[in-house]
Amino acid sequence: MTRRHFALTLLGAALALGTWGARPTQSADKKKIFVVTHATGFRHSSRPVAASAVRFLGDATGAWEVVGIADNQEQLDAFLTPERLKAVDLVFFANTTGDLGLKEGPKKVFYDWIKAGGAWAGCHSAGDTLHGDADFLDLTRGEFLTHGPQVKVEIFNQDPSHPATKALPASFEIYDEIYQYKNWERGKVHMLLSMKKHPDPAKKGEPGDYPVAWTNRFGQGRMFYTSLGHREDVYLNPTYQAHLIGGIKWALGLENGDDTPGNPIK
Repeated sequence: MTRRHFALTLLGAALALGTWGARPTQSADKKKIFVVTHATGFRHSSRPVAASAVRFLGDATGAWEVVGIADNQEQLDAFLTPERLKAVDLVFFANTTGDLGLKEGPKKVFYDWIKAGGAWAGCHSAGDTLHGDADFLDLTRGEFLTHGPQVKVEIFNQDPSHPATKALPASFEIYDEIYQYKNWERGKVHMLLSMKKHPDPAKKGEPGDYPVAWTNRFGQGRMFYTSLGHREDVYLNPTYQAHLIGGIKWALGLENGDDTPGNPIK
């Protein structure tokens, strides 16, 4: 059994135990999520695990269902139409990378849909996607710059009352590939998770404010992004699962939370 299949088996088993305790609702009552795993840059082996996590967590909470996955150009092109987007509530970028091969027409349809009240969420290398696209940067408010070796870091909860972080402790440790960003400012996003020390061991713990997860408004739409999720085993971490569930619920409008930009460092 490959590492990816092992992780999927464990994830499915953990969620089958009813970790989140909610009974599934009827399909008509669930929010609809479309997952994009298509990548034109580095293709993370954790892409299918991330997509499965979104599906399993929706089933476990009864809050949403995954109604489709685009893992190639043809599937993504077929989805990015006004008619198809009207049928979903959130688009989740599961470790996408590169320009995705998107033409200007489909991109405009996608951004117009979010601005009108759609929702977008993404994990890890979703922040390494659509570089040079001003609208995508306006949506995400930060983009991947580089990363060092995979490492254990201490992460601090920046908004204990937000759905994406209210089930998380004041701080916790996690081992993952930790991203560093450009074109990011705390004053332009609502911070959820951050680090107080530089994640690259070569920097020897240089103090600062280093982003991990945040939210943003894009017109009437909601954006939730978390940089964690390079490794398959991260999706088995109960803390990360709670983080994803709360972030997706907030983006879907199922739970309220402050999204004022520039919240102070905790």
